[in-house]
Amino acid sequence: MNEIIDTFYDEYKNPVFSAYLSILPTEKRQKRLHRHTEFEVSLILSGGGVYDTENGVYSFIKGDVFLYSTNEYHCITEITAPRGENLTLLNLHFSPAFIYSDDAVKDFAFMNVFFNRTDTFKNVLDRNNPEILAVRDKFLKIKAECEEKRPCYKAEVKNLLVSILISIFRDFNLARFDKPSLAASGEMEGLQKAIVYINERFDGEIKLDDIAAAACLSKFHFIRLFKASYNMTVWDYINIKRVDAAINLLSTTSDSVINVALKCGYSTPANFNRIFKKITGTSPKDYRKHLRRKSDG
Repeated sequence: MNEIIDTFYDEYKNPVFSAYLSILPTEKRQKRLHRHTEFEVSLILSGGGVYDTENGVYSFIKGDVFLYSTNEYHCITEITAPRGENLTLLNLHFSPAFIYSDDAVKDFAFMNVFFNRTDTFKNVLDRNNPEILAVRDKFLKIKAECEEKRPCYKAEVKNLLVSILISIFRDFNLARFDKPSLAASGEMEGLQKAIVYINERFDGEIKLDDIAAAACLSKFHFIRLFKASYNMTVWDYINIKRVDAAINLLSTTSDSVINVALKCGYSTPANFNRIFKKITGTSPKDYRKHLRRKSDG
């Protein structure tokens, strides 16, 4: 179960930041590897378990901090909370636009924790590093700011989030220190317009030329800039949006798999099945069967 604490939106109504609690009882498991179109940092508030990620399998306990880039697979495969205690995570999701929209900040090297990692990178921070205490404290301050909503709290949330990322970058030896190639503020505005265009049209035919035009960028420059800023290709982003929509239809309607495919922008069932399985690890048909078994059980 997820409990939304707060969500921030940009001027185009795109969500750019979200803070929420994930509360999982001991018998609950995440069924599939999943990934997001946003960056994610998470603090374990209670319980423990095992995370399966692209970079390894990690046991975790209360107080551990995880980070995931966009398009990076992960899931919880075990929960080891004591009987009667839930596993609770404080999750912070944010888009590139939330970080890069500040013209006063020119050095975004701290984003290398997502883009340019060391060979020894792990998704979980070293719990024995003394700096972990300050990182945990900033997570809790973000939660409090989002709950209390005092004047200027959104600016303070952004400051605290950037402070968390800078601390991870400086103190945990997870990223290289060379400067990443990021969008200028005007280009980021173009990318935000492209996201609006995709979000409004991903369930139909969509062309790169038209998306780039919406961003007021050449196609070549748009493709390069999108990958550099979101750490995924444009088609990765579109397919994640389509599969998320398909999962919702498979879960809440009796539409056939073919109709779900067509409603989510896929012209052929074969292409839909291939991409759905690539992203979720299972076919649409098997995903629905699992939902029905769970409902019957």
